[in-house]
Amino acid sequence: MLIYLLLLAAACLALLIRAMLRPRLFYEYPYLMAATFTAFILPQAYAAYRSEWGGWYLDAALIMSTACLGACWFGYLPKAHPALLEKFNVKIDPARFFHGGVLLVAIGYYFTYKFGTLEEEELTTTLTGIGTIYLFFGALVYPGFAICFYCALNGQGPFTWIVTGIAAWVPLQAAIFYGRREPTVLFLLSLAMILYFLKGKRLPRVLILGAVVGAMFAIPATGEYRRSSAEDPIEAFRQLDFADQFNQYFNEDAPSEFKNAVTVIAVTTAQGDYEWGVGYWNRLIFRFVPAQFVGETFKNSLMIGKPRDYGDYVELATGFRLPAGSTVTGIGDSFNQFGLFGCLVFAGMAYIFKNLWVAANQPGGTVAQILYIQVSTTGMRALTHQTIDFLPGFIYSAIFIGLVALYAKE
Repeated sequence: MLIYLLLLAAACLALLIRAMLRPRLFYEYPYLMAATFTAFILPQAYAAYRSEWGGWYLDAALIMSTACLGACWFGYLPKAHPALLEKFNVKIDPARFFHGGVLLVAIGYYFTYKFGTLEEEELTTTLTGIGTIYLFFGALVYPGFAICFYCALNGQGPFTWIVTGIAAWVPLQAAIFYGRREPTVLFLLSLAMILYFLKGKRLPRVLILGAVVGAMFAIPATGEYRRSSAEDPIEAFRQLDFADQFNQYFNEDAPSEFKNAVTVIAVTTAQGDYEWGVGYWNRLIFRFVPAQFVGETFKNSLMIGKPRDYGDYVELATGFRLPAGSTVTGIGDSFNQFGLFGCLVFAGMAYIFKNLWVAANQPGGTVAQILYIQVSTTGMRALTHQTIDFLPGFIYSAIFIGLVALYAKE
């Protein structure tokens, strides 16, 4: 058991050390993922190992984790495809590109406002109906912010900075008042990567190390912060005991996302009911076919079987209910889809990022740069939440950034 944990730790450490030696690498997919594995998976895996939680299935989860991280690196090795690079190479008119960014921000603000007008009971239960439409379009403020900040930093006038400041309020509000991790990371990555692409500014090594260690302690504390941050974020932050929240990992009975992954791997192995990719298709239908317009019956007819609810799936097999609000991680859901071969899903994502990265660093790479920034958090979410969320997130960003690029194309 220890050897598998050491292999995972060694893989994380090897990639992080390489990024520390060459800070530019930190912006690339395998090294971003190594940081995510280190901050999110590794502490929970070590805690599960210390309490000997999961028995043989813990070994399987550790092997799967190492295989997924290795796939992030191996899938990144092939050369980018010339035809894809040509598609991403779009010469744009800067003024029209900014107009597109403003439109995305305006749409995002409007639907964020509409979401806030929903009845409180609709926000505290499983979100369905019109609220999903509001969230779908409300998220456009994030690519809109990235485009506006890009144009502002590119010297397109003071008005671009004013719009950038307005656009920044939504992600800042999500981070400060609601403690949302993904919007916070997306906002910070947008700032760091645009500074890199336009100005060649790289994060200092100390800041890289501090970000990984800080995330390691901040992640378990976000739940506690959210309980009171909406009323007084400053006081909520002061009350946080990061060390105590981190130490909760090592409580034998404490829930964790890695334990959820071990449980899903155990149930899948015992029953042998792999989904063989069905979950990815059903997720696409769930995200992009609105039942409000086509009817729930028609939408369900497009799906293959019933989408798997991991809470019900585990409870039916073991009698144990996964903690509400927690995830099974990409480790658990990719194994549920394909067994150990599920690690190849991470290799496929790596190749997509390789093409985006190469395109982003070529002349005419502006659109690829914005798309790369938006999809980076989607790739990280594929590990912390589920891999079935990656393709819908990628398509979402590609559609709307592509529409802006089509409007702004010279």
